[in-house]
Amino acid sequence: MRVKVGALFVLTVAVTVRGDVFSSEFSSHPLHEGWDLVQEYCDPETWVENGWYQQEFDLVGCPPPPPDGDQEAYSRWLTDYNGALEFFLEFRVLTDGERSEIPGGAPSGVAMGNFFGVLYHVTVARDQVKFLRDVDLPIWFIDIHPDVAHCYRIELCPDRYIFYIDGDVADEGVPEGPFPSHDSRITWVGRAWYLSCHNSWDYVRYGVIPQDGSGDYNSDAEVGLDDFYFFHECLTNRRMGINGGPGQDAGPGCRFADFDDDTDVDLHDLAAFQRTFTGQD
Repeated sequence: MRVKVGALFVLTVAVTVRGDVFSSEFSSHPLHEGWDLVQEYCDPETWVENGWYQQEFDLVGCPPPPPDGDQEAYSRWLTDYNGALEFFLEFRVLTDGERSEIPGGAPSGVAMGNFFGVLYHVTVARDQVKFLRDVDLPIWFIDIHPDVAHCYRIELCPDRYIFYIDGDVADEGVPEGPFPSHDSRITWVGRAWYLSCHNSWDYVRYGVIPQDGSGDYNSDAEVGLDDFYFFHECLTNRRMGINGGPGQDAGPGCRFADFDDDTDVDLHDLAAFQRTFTGQD
């Protein structure tokens, strides 16, 4: 299906973005979108439905007794991003798993790290999030509204990291080391520890933070249809946590779409996007 906005057409489903951003929008199976299956235990039920990757985990058929039921994990190396001065990871997930599962690394989580001790690990349950960087550093447990797909984003600069939940700062500070660097990777996982759960993944995105007001989401020096997919997302504010839209305070994922630097993304920004549009991707 295509949506027309002004004089531009955009595909409503994207898989990956060329340039300096990798985006898995789950219009197909993760293996078809560039992920490596690094763990599968027992027999999890998984499928793609309306742009969401669904995971159903239980303990049926797994060696008794608990813990440890169905598990599934995907990963990608970040070699192409080594030395990037500004980097982000963003994902959106909904789970019905209980917070009692968090100590077992369940029900859902995303981690990025390397062999030199740099780690950013987000574990998401139905109504609580755990943010871990190192066992020697404070571990944050943050309550969230249950039964809602929240947006989680980590931004990294040489002297600062910021962890956002739905566009609001949940934690920030000085990083333990540069990232991405040698042997860095991202892994996302679903798991049943003691209890069954269902996870729904909307997307997993990462890459170089685009320049504010550039319209160039994937930082490839062109403004094209790939960029418009994400610009349109900010303009319509169609996903909780994106924080775009007219009259809204453009969140960290939508600063690239705010051409006139007035904090929101509206029709003035759409007009600027059209003027900048090259049609190249």
